[in-house]
Amino acid sequence: MPIENERKYLLPLDFDPAQLVGWTRHSIRQAYLDDGPRIREIDAAHVFTYKKWIPQAQELVEIELAISKEDFDLLWSQRIETLEKTRYEKHIGEALWVIDLLHDPAGGIFVAMAEAELPRHMPAPDVIPDEIAPHIIYTVAAGDNRFTNKKLSDPAYAARLYDEMAT
Repeated sequence: MPIENERKYLLPLDFDPAQLVGWTRHSIRQAYLDDGPRIREIDAAHVFTYKKWIPQAQELVEIELAISKEDFDLLWSQRIETLEKTRYEKHIGEALWVIDLLHDPAGGIFVAMAEAELPRHMPAPDVIPDEIAPHIIYTVAAGDNRFTNKKLSDPAYAARLYDEMAT
């Protein structure tokens, strides 16, 4: 059973990805469906994701399945929220580090977020990469659901959150 265990770090909107030498870059288009699941187009791959919080275990189960382009297109027609982002990834120690730059319709960046995807029982990353550490403007507490991609897909919400973090 895949368990989502990640730590998030808010980065400034002017974060420069040019410093991410050796990181893998992906273009992602994703949407949320009205009954909860998420679909993603990652470069040329298509993925369906279902997440469910299990209160008694205090864990989030995340199941991802590859789907066809045709199924993706059918589900895309049923989307309720969408976002496009550029993702940079790199394995460092036991963590998969991800930096997501969320784009508005004009192509500008309205969220810059780093995440450490960790093994199930690892409470925090062993190290924060040098490319990220000096740029962190806010460390998101575990369980702080204000920073979900679904919520951050709304540029106005994201702007209010950035304003809140700046004060």
